[in-house]
Amino acid sequence: MAQSIQIKGQVIDAQTRAKIPFAAIATYRQDQLLGGTSADAKGRFQLQLPLGFTHLKVSFIGYQTMQITAIQIKPQSKLNIRLTPNTKTLDEVVVEGQRTTTQLKIDRKVIHLGSDVQQAGVNALEAFDQIAEVQTDMTTGTIGLRGSDNVQVLVNGKPSPLRATELLQQISAANIDRVEIITAPSAHHRSDGLSGIINIILKKNQQRGLNMGINATTGTRRYGLGLQGNYSLPSVNFKFNTSQTHLKTTNNQTIYRHFTNGNTESIFTPYEFSGTVYKLASGVDFFIQDVHELSFKVDYTDDSHQYFNRSDFTEVTNRNDYTYLRENEHFHYITNLNANYRLKLGQDNHFLEVDFNRNQSDNSYPIQDSEDNNRLFDQMLTEDFVLQSLALDYTLPMKKKGSIEVGAARNTQALESQNILHQENGASVYNQFTYDEVLWAGYGLTHFSWGKLAIQAGLRYEHFHSRSISLTNNFETTQQFSNWFPSLHLTYTITKENTVNLSYSKRVSRPNFHHVNAFQIVSPLYIWRYNPNITPEFSNNLELGYRYQGKALQASLTSFYRYRQNVILWIELAENNQQIFQYQNAGTFNSFGVESTLDYQPMPFWQTGLSLHHYFTQVNQQTPVTWDRTYATYFQFKNTWTVGKKISIDFTYLHTPKRQNTFNYILPRHRLDGAINVRLLKNKLSLNLRVVDIFNRNVFQRRSQTPNLEQDTRWNIQLQTFNFLVSMRYQLFRNKGKVRKRKQRRYQEAPVD
Repeated sequence: MAQSIQIKGQVIDAQTRAKIPFAAIATYRQDQLLGGTSADAKGRFQLQLPLGFTHLKVSFIGYQTMQITAIQIKPQSKLNIRLTPNTKTLDEVVVEGQRTTTQLKIDRKVIHLGSDVQQAGVNALEAFDQIAEVQTDMTTGTIGLRGSDNVQVLVNGKPSPLRATELLQQISAANIDRVEIITAPSAHHRSDGLSGIINIILKKNQQRGLNMGINATTGTRRYGLGLQGNYSLPSVNFKFNTSQTHLKTTNNQTIYRHFTNGNTESIFTPYEFSGTVYKLASGVDFFIQDVHELSFKVDYTDDSHQYFNRSDFTEVTNRNDYTYLRENEHFHYITNLNANYRLKLGQDNHFLEVDFNRNQSDNSYPIQDSEDNNRLFDQMLTEDFVLQSLALDYTLPMKKKGSIEVGAARNTQALESQNILHQENGASVYNQFTYDEVLWAGYGLTHFSWGKLAIQAGLRYEHFHSRSISLTNNFETTQQFSNWFPSLHLTYTITKENTVNLSYSKRVSRPNFHHVNAFQIVSPLYIWRYNPNITPEFSNNLELGYRYQGKALQASLTSFYRYRQNVILWIELAENNQQIFQYQNAGTFNSFGVESTLDYQPMPFWQTGLSLHHYFTQVNQQTPVTWDRTYATYFQFKNTWTVGKKISIDFTYLHTPKRQNTFNYILPRHRLDGAINVRLLKNKLSLNLRVVDIFNRNVFQRRSQTPNLEQDTRWNIQLQTFNFLVSMRYQLFRNKGKVRKRKQRRYQEAPVD
């Protein structure tokens, strides 16, 4: 070409039409590199082409490099470059149909689970145990981000009334497309979750033609079987998913208590768990004249499990040894309905979307308690939840590298709970509790780019109202709050390899039914006290990050500061030789943290990764605590080797040094996990063997200290100590045609790039 020309363009995924951020665009004269640029966070770029150039090369990790000749480029043209996923280098995950790259977007980190052979055949809770950014604590049943368990866990952008661990145990990792770690949520998201949001995006089964796969797992006291697939026509797509999983575990717990009055007791209490989860999901998508997209989906889950908890008390002051037995069952019946309509309004990413979701959860918990084979009481607790949400979102792309989003939503939650206690002496106690919650919200969000700088700014308004009624205690509590929540995200591309980002968000944790319900069932080893006087906790979060992305080396370093006011704290007490727990507002917390990751490919067949995260909090409390400085460190070292094109081997080492909380500290622990994956029959069959805690050293030990009690606890968690799992995935049918090249739909999730 005789003269230099100016071009603009955008880089997208050829299959999903998702934008590819920070792709490299290089200019060549034959084999000589003349220069180039990199795309921004939305895949857009502009470039001045020098005299005499012959072609462009566009590349991004995980995709095939595209070459565009000079003759294909017209002056002042706008290129729409579609990169194809590099399936040849990803044979180990062809069956799963997922990329191995971790994507860093302007307001979140996106992790594709299918790239890790450690996560084959497991449930979502075990999969999270392999993600360095997520802290799973199976002893307390909590999920954490950045050292805090105040996290909002979503599935397809929607909350669940279940505890996070129970919810995650119901989901097979094989059905997860990706996990979004959102530590600085934008104004598009609900403001719940002080330390962030974990959003699980399930597979949508949208490939063209008939596609069907089967999963099977077996291992240490467990098995599972699942079938999923879809049948897609040009204007309609049918999808389904069904599975059954069974798990039986024994988690041995040993407790030694020493009260300040000199009384002691020693407790050996194995928790025997046995449960089966049945899931059935189906849905249909309609595509009308490439303008209207309509989706309906229904999910049903039957989750039933039993706990057999025999506690042997010895060394008890002023009484003989005795045995306390609790037989407890959980029955969860969950139906989730979703309807979504999107109207495309012309140009790409210009749309109006309406989403309705209804989650009905019917739960019952029958309990029988006895002491030394003498029945004490029978108890029945029922909790019936209905969660509903209606959301309207509108996105308008701007001509000069930007877009505007506005939306409104109404979310409701209703709980009816009954607790009936029949004592052995014939007396009965009836308790009834109701809880209603309404949240109105509206938001505005803008995205725009200015050279190498990408900016996202937003503001959200929420009006919250709740009412709690206890007929037994004859009390009624109402709470009402109105708040504004700003958010700001900045990303600056220094070079195509180096990027920095700065984020700010404001979050809230409001009182809910967990805080005010006096009739929840808890462990017989402690007493629960409700607190109807809890007030909201607010958090201001500031985050600064750097990322380097080269061909063989990728590295990131993120630091954050979180200022929490009126903190809702889980308080430990002791009275009358009993341990007591309660939520209380407890002053202000100043939290700091550093997260670092390093991924390096020293050889084509060897990938190694190192993650080190450290968190520290200074507690300025109104409520007395044992330690006013808390800290936690998490270390992960992962190595994956590919033998030929058919075998992958992975060894992951996890280490947690001493972790200190406000009322307890946890001793260091570590473990080594190993996995091997073999692909056969032209990658239609995938076999996986996983061994957890090879040396059986991952024992949980905690020491609690309150003014009246010192307690030592030792846990042996079966899913985190030595066990094995064998899994198989077979592609019964796979359409040999290409995936439909239509825009990626984001039903039930935030349309934020």
